[in-house]
Formats: sequence, structure tokens, C-alpha cells
Amino acid sequence: MNKKNMLFLLTMLIVAVTYSYFNIPNKFETEGGSCYQGITAMFIRFFLTVCVILNLLSIFLITYKSKIKTAKVLSILSLIIWLIGAIIHSYDNFLIGLTYFTPFLILNFIIVIVVYKNKTIEI
Repeated sequence: MNKKNMLFLLTMLIVAVTYSYFNIPNKFETEGGSCYQGITAMFIRFFLTVCVILNLLSIFLITYKSKIKTAKVLSILSLIIWLIGAIIHSYDNFLIGLTYFTPFLILNFIIVIVVYKNKTIEI
């Protein structure tokens, strides 16, 4: 993958993460009652951070052609983690889940496609 594609993916990752981190629905901030208020948002932000790290690692590994199989595994793992979170939290209110989880889910899917379309032979 060339540097132009890497910069595009990194820019899209920054946009999607900024949206997902700061525009978390109030439902997730107030869920859990008075004692556990905000715990859902804390878990979502934790898994968002994990997914971002996995995506960054896969982008850098594919760009510098070091570990292609590792990049594939990391990108799939990130997609699975975010998809599970989207399914779990969209159960009660599908519209909130759709509007909140979809941008980062689409970006995860794009990163998986880019990683799998890379024709580089692993060293």
C-alpha cells in the first residue's frame, strides 16, 4: 500500500474515532441506573480504543510490508469486536445503534478489504 492510501485511511480513522468518541448517545451515558451510570459509555470507549489500536497496527504493518498475516488478523479482530458491540448495544434501540456504530463499522470493513487486497508477499 502506498503512502497516499495510508494517509487517507489514517484521516478516515481519525474522523470516525472522533465521531465515535465524542458523539456517544445519551442512552449510553445514563444506562445502568444511579450506581452504574456511564459504565456502558466507559466500556464502549474502551473497546473503541482497542479497535483503533488494532486498526493502526494493521495499517502500519501493511504499509511497511512487514507482517501481512498479522495485519489481516488484527483488522478482522477489530471488525469482530466492534460488530459484537454494535449488535449488543443495538438490541434495545436499533436507530441509536445504527447511527452511532455504523461509521466506525464501515471504516473497519474498508480496512479489512484494503488489507486483504494487498498483493505483497510476506517476508
